[in-house]
Amino acid sequence: MNKSSQGLIGFQGGARLRGQLKTAKPGRPLISVITVVKNGAGTLERAIGSVLAQRYAPLEYVVCDGGSRDGTLELLRRYDSRIDYWYSQADAGLYEAMNLAVQMARGEWLLFLGADDTLQPGFSLAAEQCLVPNTIYYGDVFMPRRKRRYDGQFSAGKLARKNICHQSIFYPRAVFDNYQFDPRYRVLADWVLNMRCRSDAEFRFQYVPAVIAEFNDSTGVSSRLRDREFQRDYLGLVYANFSLFIFLRRLVSRT
Repeated sequence: MNKSSQGLIGFQGGARLRGQLKTAKPGRPLISVITVVKNGAGTLERAIGSVLAQRYAPLEYVVCDGGSRDGTLELLRRYDSRIDYWYSQADAGLYEAMNLAVQMARGEWLLFLGADDTLQPGFSLAAEQCLVPNTIYYGDVFMPRRKRRYDGQFSAGKLARKNICHQSIFYPRAVFDNYQFDPRYRVLADWVLNMRCRSDAEFRFQYVPAVIAEFNDSTGVSSRLRDREFQRDYLGLVYANFSLFIFLRRLVSRT
């Protein structure tokens, strides 16, 4: 295995650095799966394995490590020939890292997979449908602690009440030409992004009835932490991105 290099962004490696570039095929766009991790050596290998097991091609895998000190870097080096691109450097937080990862990925659609989550066979089934430009395709996740599937088709009113798990969303590249994850929201910046996309006439959401990923609902960040900034701004976000009727319903429900 080639040694990873160290440059302006810290350590980096992967097949792409050796000239092995994935490209789109007729009727099959290049899809990037992105994992952002820090000190995730205990779970990351399962996530990597679940990506490598997918039947869909062309599929690019990008892993962005926030300067781990627990063996994550050694794990990335071990999978260097099978991960398309990875890097390791200190970052300013989860969503800042996800914004940077978007710049590193080359796919026409992008999906974010947590280091403690795993892709399921439904990923490849849904990937086959990623064909219409500016369409945000999404499916379901399975939550093992709750032992249930989450959470079906989302109307505007439903998205105002609860979020679509980003582990089940295929974002077209055009989303990130217009938006970024807002790092002010430490836990729910993906919900804010989904709200903004829902109110943008340039994009449409398309539900695919498949389980895309298994989501860690026991120890994942969104399961453990509260987003105080989001809670403070919630009604303003609903007002800005949904109809007055939906806003008034959410206002009444919180009073």
